[in-house]
This record gives sequence, structure tokens and C-alpha cells, in this order.
Amino acid sequence: MNKDIVKFWKWWEKNDVLIRKVLEQGSETKMMELKEHFDRKILSFGHFTWEINEGQSKLYSFVLSPNREFDRLQLSKKIIKNAPELEHWEFLYAKLPNKNPEPFKLYDENQDPVFIDPSNWQIEFDEGVVKVTAEELNTLDEETRQHAMDLVATAYLGEEFRILKVKEIVLV
Repeated sequence: MNKDIVKFWKWWEKNDVLIRKVLEQGSETKMMELKEHFDRKILSFGHFTWEINEGQSKLYSFVLSPNREFDRLQLSKKIIKNAPELEHWEFLYAKLPNKNPEPFKLYDENQDPVFIDPSNWQIEFDEGVVKVTAEELNTLDEETRQHAMDLVATAYLGEEFRILKVKEIVLV
């Protein structure tokens, strides 16, 4: 695995200018090619997802998400620890907290789309339990409701906090 991590970061350093050029000026086709390339490289480490966003301290941030999984969090930390120091990039091993999660779409148990807007939700954390107050969730099936609450709690609290500190998420 260590060899693969080193190889990934060498690839990144070699292609840094091209990656940024595609992000800044690339066509839709070039963006899709870049996404597919990243998908292949990232998925070779396991069931991770990734994001490129505007950075907080640098122009761009690359987030390697362990998908709310403890073992993958440990590997994600290892991968990011080996990242090179690059002028335009900050590298993160988990998603940061976002107190204003965006609306999103899920599919319920019948595979029907469900629009989730967490803008009016109230979220509290107390001794390992996330308590969610959200009227709209009462109409969803249990699995979809739990999935929606997990996604929003993870966004709201940050992925590492979610993985390490949250034992349960409940609707109140």
C-alpha cells in the first residue's frame, strides 16, 4: 500500500499543472476525463470518495472521504500525511464541518426520489447521541430517514467527528 500511496502523490505532482488547467479552463469532456482518472486512482485504495473544492488557505482543497468508516479514516490519514506540499493545494483526510448543508436527493425504499432540505433542521450532540429535529423526516421510511440523518449529521459535525464520537443518531 505504501508504494501505491507514493505512486499516487508522484502522479499528482507530475500532473499538478494539468489538473489545475482542466479545473480552470477545461471543457466538460476534459472534466469528465479528469473525474474518471481520479475515480480510478482513489478507488484503488478502497471505497473512498473525493472532492475538489475551493480551499480555505490555498486555491484548492482535495478531500479524501473515508465514507464514515473508521478503518478507512485511518488509511485516509495515512494517504494524506504523505501528500506533497504544493503551492495551490491543501489536502484533507475527511470532510470538514459544514453548518449549512446543501439540499440533496435520496431514493427511498421504493426507489422513488426524495428531496431533503436540512436548512430548517435542528441538530444537537450530547454524549455520543446526535438528536435531530426535522418535521419532514416523519413521512420517510426508516432506512431513508436514518440515511438522511446520517448524511446531514456527518456534514454538520464533520466526518472525523462523526466517525469517532457519534454512537447513535435519533429523530426527536
